[in-house]
Amino acid sequence: MKKTVFLILMVSLLVGLSSMPSGQLGRTAFATEISDHFDHDLHLAKVFKPNKVECSHCHLFSLDAASGKVTIESQAKETILRLTTKQICHECHQSPETKYVNAPKGCFTCHRGLESLNLIMPLNHKNVTWKTSHSTVARVQGDKCLDCHNPSSCTKCHFQRNDIQMRNHTRNFRFYHSIDARLQPQKCTTCHAVNFCISCHLAKPYK
Repeated sequence: MKKTVFLILMVSLLVGLSSMPSGQLGRTAFATEISDHFDHDLHLAKVFKPNKVECSHCHLFSLDAASGKVTIESQAKETILRLTTKQICHECHQSPETKYVNAPKGCFTCHRGLESLNLIMPLNHKNVTWKTSHSTVARVQGDKCLDCHNPSSCTKCHFQRNDIQMRNHTRNFRFYHSIDARLQPQKCTTCHAVNFCISCHLAKPYK
């Protein structure tokens, strides 16, 4: 009975929202990519019911469990959400509080499309020097990188040998890299282990 009432309510709200101008509809959770990945049934079973989270915590309506009566608030004209999608999701998924410790913190949990990921790209990633300076941040906050990146993202650049698409050095770098190695050896060890040098310089010459 409760599920039927909830479904009727949602359909009614969606019909009302669909008749709004596109500018208003664009501000609802239903018009976002995030809502496409949100599993309400999963959250209901694993989060809302065990923690006694009421509908009104996120939505502009309340549901009386005993009578099944639904009360819609007057503000529910453009959206059924009490706060923005970001605020509602981040309350658990980006919270440092221990009660939310089991909530996945990875951005990719919800932001799965390239366009969506670009919208939340950190400002330091857009800096022109980020490519050559990100190693410091990666050492200090390596776990933070894994919120969006897989370890293979690092491997693809740092260990893949690709003579066609040179990512870090120019094609002629092998002929003059000794200059940089003497002036700034610490830059080499940012990516390379010592045995990387030894494997070339002490190897038998090609026949």
